[in-house]
Amino acid sequence: MNRFMKGIRYSYNRNIGWQDRTLRTIVGFGALLGAIYFFNSNLTYAVLLGVLAVAQFGTVLSARCIICYFAGQCTIDHKERKSLEAKGINYETQKN
Repeated sequence: MNRFMKGIRYSYNRNIGWQDRTLRTIVGFGALLGAIYFFNSNLTYAVLLGVLAVAQFGTVLSARCIICYFAGQCTIDHKERKSLEAKGINYETQKN
């Protein structure tokens, strides 16, 4: 239950690396373009794609993903971990 409450309060550390953030940025821009495209013809699709774009950009900017947190996944590679440690930035570790 403690892990669940920590996830809900968004108090966990970084858990997505630069490759994952790059992919999420591309998906976010694609969803944003799709939302703009469907805005006049199908508002439901536009809203759903807009929500997806906001979610993707939110995870990119915060470098945190609640789905990855609950799955116990951390996509930060070894080189990025060393850089974060040098800067004193905390990150999640892989849960086995």
